[in-house]
Amino acid sequence: MMCYRESASNIALFPRDTYLSRPYIFYSIMPFSFSTHCLSSMTLDEALSALEPHTSHVEVMNDGRHYIENAEPLLSHSFTYSIHAPARSVNIASVLEPIRRASEEIICDSIELAVAADSKTVVFHPGYYAFTEEYDKAVSSLKKSLEAINEYAEDAGVTCCVENMGNWGYFFLKDKSDIPLVGDTPFCLDIGHANECGTLDSFLDVPFMHIHVHDNDGKSDSHAAFGEGNIDTLKVAEAILRFGVECPVIECATLEASLASAKVLEGLL
Repeated sequence: MMCYRESASNIALFPRDTYLSRPYIFYSIMPFSFSTHCLSSMTLDEALSALEPHTSHVEVMNDGRHYIENAEPLLSHSFTYSIHAPARSVNIASVLEPIRRASEEIICDSIELAVAADSKTVVFHPGYYAFTEEYDKAVSSLKKSLEAINEYAEDAGVTCCVENMGNWGYFFLKDKSDIPLVGDTPFCLDIGHANECGTLDSFLDVPFMHIHVHDNDGKSDSHAAFGEGNIDTLKVAEAILRFGVECPVIECATLEASLASAKVLEGLL
């Protein structure tokens, strides 16, 4: 196939048993989506069933145990979905053309999955360069992939957002200075990644259409509860409102942390 087409202290008011012993649907004016990342050790169907008491919006981490090739597992649930395309084995900036082309096609497969699941948003990673000497070639590969992915997404009626990266080797989009490389591709701000890289304040000035909400101590990508690390929750909430993001995605490591994050967001938005 070719590609054409509240504050942290507030968490203490809601102890662990409150989240896990009874269903809690969040009724903020702004809906929140929960990433299946918080239940990555479960099968996808088990994860979706576990999220049903808590949310009507889910971002499927289409990787690992949650990787799917068709939308059938999603259609048996009544969520509104976004799709996070596979990332761990994908590099759309590869200087090796067969790998670049296959990575591009995998992103396009997630666009098709989104169409089948009536989802309007797909998130993907920008890739990396393996050697500094290959930087210029990798930039060329990245732009080639983005052109094809954006065209395919537009034809499918899906918004494809490229996400900033954590402090991982030679990945692109760890810093605001890389934003020009992605051109007009819509941007997904991952605040935990930016905080780990020490670039969150600068990224909060970049218009974003999609956001991944989690927290950390600025040293590791722990995907902790929002408000539990050193991220300024008020600055993030202000940016969400300023850029008109309709449904922030909570991407924490555990369901407990996701529910705590939703409670903090509920107090801010």
